[in-house]
Amino acid sequence: MRDLTQCRADIDKVDSAILHLLKERLAIAADIAANKQLSGKPIVDGARERDKLNALCTQAQSIGLPPSMVSKLFRKIMDDTVSYEQSFLMQQANERGLKRDTSIAYLGQTVGTYSHLAALRFVKFFAGQTQCHGCGSFEEVIAAVEDGKCEYGVLPIENSSSGNINEVLDLLQLTKASIVGEVFYKIKHSVLGIPTCDPSKIKRVYSHPQPITQCSRWLKEHLPQVEITYTNSTSEAMQIVSQLNDPEAVAIACEDSAPLYGLHPLYSNLANNKRNYTRFIVLSLTPIKVPQNLPAKTSLLFSTKKYVPGSLIAVLNEFSRHELNLTKLNSRPREIAQSETWEEIFYADVQANLDTAVMQSIIEKLKELTGSLKILGCYASQE
Repeated sequence: MRDLTQCRADIDKVDSAILHLLKERLAIAADIAANKQLSGKPIVDGARERDKLNALCTQAQSIGLPPSMVSKLFRKIMDDTVSYEQSFLMQQANERGLKRDTSIAYLGQTVGTYSHLAALRFVKFFAGQTQCHGCGSFEEVIAAVEDGKCEYGVLPIENSSSGNINEVLDLLQLTKASIVGEVFYKIKHSVLGIPTCDPSKIKRVYSHPQPITQCSRWLKEHLPQVEITYTNSTSEAMQIVSQLNDPEAVAIACEDSAPLYGLHPLYSNLANNKRNYTRFIVLSLTPIKVPQNLPAKTSLLFSTKKYVPGSLIAVLNEFSRHELNLTKLNSRPREIAQSETWEEIFYADVQANLDTAVMQSIIEKLKELTGSLKILGCYASQE
């Protein structure tokens, strides 16, 4: 039997070999992406992925490996490979739109917010050196992009539990930046405290309003009498609890970020909706082009013509007539800076590439049917 030192050395060799094989796999994936681009085949091939996963699980079982472990591992590898192929094609199509070295603004003055994690996910394949700039508000994120301080800015726009983030929808009316990407991030809220925290003696909770809303049922059942203090971000909440060093104070935030602040998880998976995702959008002053074989999404803002009955239906019928799906449609009051009277403006996400002839035809028609129209951007869809 090998001693512990030898076992660890052998494990290190195996892990190093795995890393080199993963690098080789991504290099092959780049060639696959290039071939699909030439042939016009879609990047995502669900049937191929299912067949491949089933074959791997069968092979795993034949050599004594748990199929569940292999399935989970290769599902992650396949998902990341698809993301890598998408990033590769986006780089080819946008020589000046997506940069190897970049900077990105996110909500939160320190690292560890969900926005920070989403920002890192967006740039993980196409960016070499990335400077992340924390901001104290949504407005500061947009200002960092518009003032040229950052190439990109990431903002949460909706959550599967608490719905739209209306402040961001309103800011999109005024910004000159374009949407160039989206990130779906699974939210796992946890109660985090210092090592000496006694869960039975919690009196104060710090967090951003969104996590408090998303965990309302758990808080009502388990901590009904606590004092809740809202913060600008979940990272600020963790920072406050860490600095207070108070065993009766906790933060509701991402468990993955807890070690950054010396905190420990006391309760996990608190959200009302256990399938809790936040959708983030990425803004930039430079619009991008999406290759035709990538699933694309186009985001629009429009107002209907005043005093014209059925004007909204006319707009929706235009998409229906061309068999295009709207994945999102919301109304918000138009910003006072743009209108002195009450007026609704609509935000829409369309499953379509802006550069197609169909979408260009629709855009021209919408200019006739709407009171105002703003194209927020076209970007690779992650749905």
